Amino acid sequence: MKYRLLAFALGAALCGTTAQAAVTQDSFLVRNTGDLVDLCTAPASDQLYTQAINFCHGFTVGVFRVLQEEDMATKSRHMFCLPDPTPTRNEGIGNFVKWAQADASRLAQPATDGIAAFLAQAHPCPRGR
Repeated sequence: MKYRLLAFALGAALCGTTAQAAVTQDSFLVRNTGDLVDLCTAPASDQLYTQAINFCHGFTVGVFRVLQEEDMATKSRHMFCLPDPTPTRNEGIGNFVKWAQADASRLAQPATDGIAAFLAQAHPCPRGR
């Protein structure tokens, strides 16, 4: 499939970030984009690291797939258009994290809205598409 899980224009928990608080059970409620970013950037030393990274990848890929299906069903202007080749999942998540951290107001929005906004800004469609 052309969109090789875009691997979601959201790529990986593995980008260098500033120090942060430890992941908590509440982080998994993903109340906002900030919670998702916390999960995606959990340091390997965090006792919930494996769960956090797995949740980050599963959540972001799931949201991406739903947005992708919704976008393909729309006959009007598309929300986003991925480049060819598409970023890997880790690249996509890493880019999403950097985008979210670049503006603190983005961290307060719902995580699904944050992912949609990132995709639309990072991968706009050419005119007429």
